[in-house]
Amino acid sequence: MERPGGPLGQVVAALAAGRTAAQVVDAEGRLAWVSEQMQLLAGLSDEADMGIGQRLDDVLEREVWNELLTADAAETLRSELHPRLDDPESTPLWVLSLDLQVGGRHRGVGMLGVTLRHADGSPLGAALIYAPLLPARVLALVSEGDEAMFTRMADLSEPAKRPAAIVFADVDASGPLSRRLPTAVYFELIRGITTAFDELVGRHGGIVGKHAGDGASAYFLADDHGSDPEAACAALRTVQALPDVVAEVVADLTESGADVSREDCRLNIGAHWGADLFIGQVVTGGRLEVTALGDEVNECARVEQVATGGQRLVTKTLIERLDDAAAAALGLRPRSMTYRVLAELARDGGRAGGKADRDAGAIAVHDLGA
Repeated sequence: MERPGGPLGQVVAALAAGRTAAQVVDAEGRLAWVSEQMQLLAGLSDEADMGIGQRLDDVLEREVWNELLTADAAETLRSELHPRLDDPESTPLWVLSLDLQVGGRHRGVGMLGVTLRHADGSPLGAALIYAPLLPARVLALVSEGDEAMFTRMADLSEPAKRPAAIVFADVDASGPLSRRLPTAVYFELIRGITTAFDELVGRHGGIVGKHAGDGASAYFLADDHGSDPEAACAALRTVQALPDVVAEVVADLTESGADVSREDCRLNIGAHWGADLFIGQVVTGGRLEVTALGDEVNECARVEQVATGGQRLVTKTLIERLDDAAAAALGLRPRSMTYRVLAELARDGGRAGGKADRDAGAIAVHDLGA
């Protein structure tokens, strides 16, 4: 989108650098610029016709803005903006509470209006800057997250079928371990493993799924990685690296005096490929997460449940998504790998007749750590 020049252009450049959700209007009340973040909120592309160059009154009648601003918010902007542009004695800063319509839900935001004037006091325009109505401590908590992962999660506001690699992980023999360790130490251990898992998934371009107790899950979407082989490669890189990052967590606890060793805490891992997963956000008053539904998700859960003693079971389906370059990058030789069906492994581990047999018994798997 072409930016205005002159003094107004300098204001636009500063707002763009700050990655704010903002609009700028000129002295006649015409829309001069819309920030990229504002476009993302509205679900618009850079080429979308947002009414640049038209008076804000007319712009607010456009469908794209009707879908973003509630009727009350649009009317508030109309009533507040023009008097402030026309009156040189008006307060240069003003704050409004508005409702935006984002993802099919009303979101309360604060709007900071800044009246812009030339050195001689003549009107230059106004900047309208939007910010969430959240306490600073809540914003600080959100800011601790992985911004790139949050962006990938935001792209999934519309649930749809998407191919992806799936990873499930769970602490081996966690029941005896939790009984042996002091509760505070066990909590630190699980928190450390969960944090390390999330950071590793984010580092490899994945999205963290549900956490339940000492279990975790992640998805690596082909859309995010550009191809099926690259998504499969990212998932397998994560699987390869998990034992070492867990060992680091355990080592830190040991240094603090906890009686826990690497052999006490191993992750059982299952990894699979889903060609037709239904993936999207689950947003409630208490959480924001991404979840996936499909037969392959259930199958991956069964693969992980059969794993024992820190096994890293990856399915033949996932390995065969790799191309030669991805396999070489992982140090794998798919042509020389052998597989066992999950039901056979389950029987060896005393799990015959369970859900693994019923839901995924015929799936071929390879222990990546063998």
